[in-house]
Amino acid sequence: MRGAAAALLLAVAAALSGAAAAAVRSCAVQSVGCKCAAERHKASGPAVPRRRVLCSGAALPAPPEPRLLPDGTATLLLSNNKITVLQNGSFFGLKALEKLDLKNNLISTVQPGAFLGLPELKRLDLSNNRIGCLSASVFQGLTNLLRLNMSGNIFSSLPPGVFDELPSLKVVDFATEYLTCDCNLRWVLPWARNYSVQISERTLCVYPRHLHTTPLRSMQESQLQCAGAPELHTHHLIPSLRQVVFQGDRLPFQCTATYLDNSTQIHWYHNQQRVQEDERAGVIVEESLIHDCTFITSELILSNIHVSANGEWECAVSTSQGNVSKKVEIVVLETSASYCPAERVTNNRGDFRWPRTLAGITAFQSCLQYPFASGPASGGPAAEKQASRRCDRAGRWEEGDYSHCLYTNDITRVLYTFVLMPINASNALTLAHQLRVYTAEAANFSDMVDVLYVAQMIEKFIGYVDQIKQLTDVIVEMASNIMLVDDHILWMSQKEEKACTSIVRSLEKIAAHTLSSNSQHMAVNSRNIAFEAYVVKPESYVGLSCVAFQRRDGGPPGRTALAEQAAEPQPDQQLRLRCTTGRPNISLSSFHIKNSIALASIQLPPSLFASPVPPAPLADCKLQLLVFRNGKLFCSTGNSSRLADDGKRRSVATPVIYAGTYGCSVGNLTEPVAVSLRHPGEGADPVAAYWNFEVLGGMGGWSAEGCQLAAREPNVTSLHCRHLSNVAVLMELSGFPSEARGPVEVLHPAMYTCTAVLLLCLFTTIITYIVHHGTIHITRKCWHMLLNLCFHMAMTSAVFAGGITLTGYLVVCQAVGIILHYSSLSTLLWMVVKARVLYKEATWKAPRQPDGDSAPPVPRPMLRFYLIAGGIPLIICGITAAVNIHNYHDNNPYCWLVWRPSLGAFYVPVAFILLVTWLYLLCAGLSLQCHAPRRKEPPELPGTPPRLGANGELLTDSGSISVTLHSGTHCPEADGVYSLQAQLWALLAVHAMYVALWTFGAMAVSQRGDLNVVFSCLYGVTAVALGLFIFIHHCVRRRDVLGSWFSCCPSYRSALPMQPYSHPGAAAVEDGSQMFIGCDPDAARSATSSSSPSSTGSAAGRCKLTNLRAAQSQAEGPEHGDGRSAGAGRHANNHRRNHKSRTKQHREGKHHRLKVLRGPSSEQSESGSVHNSHSESYHSSRNSPMNNCAAPRAAGSQDGEAAPGPSEGSDGFLEARRRSRDNVRQAEREAKRRSYPLNVGSHNGGLKGSKYDVNLAGADGGAGMRSGLWKSETTV
Repeated sequence: MRGAAAALLLAVAAALSGAAAAAVRSCAVQSVGCKCAAERHKASGPAVPRRRVLCSGAALPAPPEPRLLPDGTATLLLSNNKITVLQNGSFFGLKALEKLDLKNNLISTVQPGAFLGLPELKRLDLSNNRIGCLSASVFQGLTNLLRLNMSGNIFSSLPPGVFDELPSLKVVDFATEYLTCDCNLRWVLPWARNYSVQISERTLCVYPRHLHTTPLRSMQESQLQCAGAPELHTHHLIPSLRQVVFQGDRLPFQCTATYLDNSTQIHWYHNQQRVQEDERAGVIVEESLIHDCTFITSELILSNIHVSANGEWECAVSTSQGNVSKKVEIVVLETSASYCPAERVTNNRGDFRWPRTLAGITAFQSCLQYPFASGPASGGPAAEKQASRRCDRAGRWEEGDYSHCLYTNDITRVLYTFVLMPINASNALTLAHQLRVYTAEAANFSDMVDVLYVAQMIEKFIGYVDQIKQLTDVIVEMASNIMLVDDHILWMSQKEEKACTSIVRSLEKIAAHTLSSNSQHMAVNSRNIAFEAYVVKPESYVGLSCVAFQRRDGGPPGRTALAEQAAEPQPDQQLRLRCTTGRPNISLSSFHIKNSIALASIQLPPSLFASPVPPAPLADCKLQLLVFRNGKLFCSTGNSSRLADDGKRRSVATPVIYAGTYGCSVGNLTEPVAVSLRHPGEGADPVAAYWNFEVLGGMGGWSAEGCQLAAREPNVTSLHCRHLSNVAVLMELSGFPSEARGPVEVLHPAMYTCTAVLLLCLFTTIITYIVHHGTIHITRKCWHMLLNLCFHMAMTSAVFAGGITLTGYLVVCQAVGIILHYSSLSTLLWMVVKARVLYKEATWKAPRQPDGDSAPPVPRPMLRFYLIAGGIPLIICGITAAVNIHNYHDNNPYCWLVWRPSLGAFYVPVAFILLVTWLYLLCAGLSLQCHAPRRKEPPELPGTPPRLGANGELLTDSGSISVTLHSGTHCPEADGVYSLQAQLWALLAVHAMYVALWTFGAMAVSQRGDLNVVFSCLYGVTAVALGLFIFIHHCVRRRDVLGSWFSCCPSYRSALPMQPYSHPGAAAVEDGSQMFIGCDPDAARSATSSSSPSSTGSAAGRCKLTNLRAAQSQAEGPEHGDGRSAGAGRHANNHRRNHKSRTKQHREGKHHRLKVLRGPSSEQSESGSVHNSHSESYHSSRNSPMNNCAAPRAAGSQDGEAAPGPSEGSDGFLEARRRSRDNVRQAEREAKRRSYPLNVGSHNGGLKGSKYDVNLAGADGGAGMRSGLWKSETTV
């Protein structure tokens, strides 16, 4: 059994192998690069041999011959080859072929009948080839084709009926990168519906751009249109950029465009002239060529270029749908070409630097572009816009084209944005309100296009006033704001596009659009324009009289109506119209409405609507009146020498008043219209005139025909006119003040007088402290702070009184506002600095320093003070002015900040500064109040009075003096006259009076009437009080200042004896001498609170004291046997003796000083020297010039005031060290000059032969002082 089974298996295997070998032999392909494989039959039934032939990627230039393919080939794959042409019958004989793949080849031509002989073909793939021409004959014989893929080819459209030979077609895909969905493809949609053909969803439209990426099968037939110029998927001109060639060169052009149909042609143009072939002139035009039914190409050759070839050459493609062209500029250079020089142009579009450019060349500059995808100034979202300027052949620049560039001014840019916006009834009111906000800044308009754009917008809004009644108010206010624009800018806008005429015309149309049977009256008031309109029944009309007036500004008493009219109108001073029926007597000089001034009046006669021939019953008539504050909207731009203004010799000197009708005809007036107009002053050669819109080529001008003057008063002119138009009086303006500037308002006389007193006191104080700086006992910090405080207060008051009302001079007024802003802030900040210094001095505590450590570096606070008090105001003022210089005086009645910017730039900083100042003053006052009882207690005295010590190393080999000062904690210098309490109260008084002065001044300027007088008087009282207080406190009550003043008198100076050295920090005690106390504040207080020797000795503390006057007293005083009694006697008679010494003549004082300088008498012994007595030690310690610090608290003890303490950042210690060294050198020079014995030591270590007794105690002198014994008595 097993053997039989094995034999059966072997037989079956042999049979199968034989069948496979037969199959391979029958699938042999004789074409190179092709492979064959058997394919399973999909249909049920008898198995027919099927073959799959794969020839992909074989680089075949043509399809293989059908006879070389095996019989039964059902699938033929020819993709990714190099097949270019499908000829007729290329696959004839492949009757079993069901799928043919020809994608990714180079097929550009498919001949008719190329697929004949393929009756069973169901799938055909021709994608990604270069097929451009298709017709129905191409698909002959494909009756069973179900799927057709032609995507990725180059055709842009399909001819109708191209699929008629494909009755079984179910799915088709013909997406290309050029597919144009226009009227040429409209047949596809109904064909697909009728034959149930599904268009692939990948078939997307590419052109036109608005249908880009839209699936064709989802479109409607109505969307497939051929409207407008065709969008060509291909249109190239080579060269495409400007060409610079020389005369005689050869230059070819090639133009390639999309071939749509037989109507597509290419023509050449030169400077818009059709180019004809002329071989003799070197112009050759080649015949156009059509490529693959998709592209058309034409060539133009300039074989011998002449100068006449200069200009633009254009390739124009003409089709049945329209024409499309491209241009290129050709510049032909001669042998001697010139250049345009480099030039810089700055305009409202930017700053352009045109380089040196060859003649005949157009230069381009990039510029700011509009951020809009479409609009008048943009050609497309991706197109780069440039400014262009041509250099002509003579080497001169032509006017540049900057229309594609963005405006640099923010306001102009926004206004242009409004012009580009579409306006309709739903957004007109919103846009009008937004535009009104920008016109509120019309005084800042710097370009005429700003006025042009506003005029265009007003003209657009007029069309919607019948639907939106609120638009009338906004339009009138915008026109009123335009009257704030500079006269020259208005004149240029009128000359450019008649912008002012457009605005006036728009205002005259308001009544025609707004009044109706439901709305029979309308009135609008604004700052510069008043509008009134009525619906009038002609049969019941009896006349109308109207008066234009404004509220008085509440100025100071005595201000005339002339000044009020000439002054800039305030926001609340709107121009108003008041009308009554009939013809009442109206006088502008005696206007009956309280607190108002009449500017113009008009009386319309009762016969206004009368007609010589009685017409049919008249319909309702619309009567409108307009009053313009001035004639700025009536600009005469042409030659008006024959008109009323006589070539601009006369100008509008009054308001302009208009009366007009709509809806009814008014013929020649039998009675004139009576008009009265107020003018600011007496002008020369007045003329009554009306504005005629028709003269000067439609630009308009003033005409005197039909108008004549009726009466004249000082500031009122009456006229009669037989025209319903804009009427005014023209005068020569040279005889009265300019209407724009007006007279300068004057403050109350008390403000000027009292400001002068304040300035006198402040500058007297400043000059005194500058001239006598060396003799006034005040610290360097206090000196700086006092001078800066007085200077900035003087600056504030002087600029305020002299310039706060100079509103007619814009630049001057802005400078006044900036200076007042700066000086006001700086004055308050200097007060903050002074308050902080007082607070630091009141809370100062001496830090402990270990022995042997060097003194810490001395800080320099003055630079910080200047940066705070001067730098912060500069920053604030600089930012405020840089943001908008018109923040200072923007139509304010005074030269100061506008209200909104002033909140953040002035009032908020001032509030913060005042808060900080009050906190420092409060803390300083509380600190002084808490420490006052402790300062009055006498200090504890040490048991053993220390004595002065001397250093042994006094001289070097060269004879110089080496001085070592006490290295303990230093006491800074302070005011030698006033205590901290006195300085605190003085600062508080100055601060309060300055704030009150500023407040009263501001109120006096801003208020009118009685309040103005009240606040002016309060300002004057405060100014005088502030000036006298500063002068008395800082000058009159200071003995050092008085002494400095008296020293300037020669008689007083010669009567005074020569004073010993006076240290700036010396403290005056009861006898008038000076005491220098060491670094211990307690020791300083004890020295001045007790007159006993013990207390005096203990007061020395850790300091080393000498005094020249003590030596002088020793030389001239009586000798006593008992040293104690002698010392006591000297001390008791100290006042009398010093007074006697002060009254001696100069020579006698000099004689006694020479005796002192010679040294003590020889009778005195070392142990019995007066220098060692307690009394003499006290006297010698009072005027010593070589102490390391002063004791300012001793100065105030005489008057019961506590002296100020040290402040942070004081540099008194190093200052004392420097002065000590200088004094030693000065003493040595004085000794040499007088030829006395040099460097002779006294018994206590002092120098003999010098002018002063100099303290030369070393760093270790403190030990000797505490022990009460001299550490070294050696004479050097």
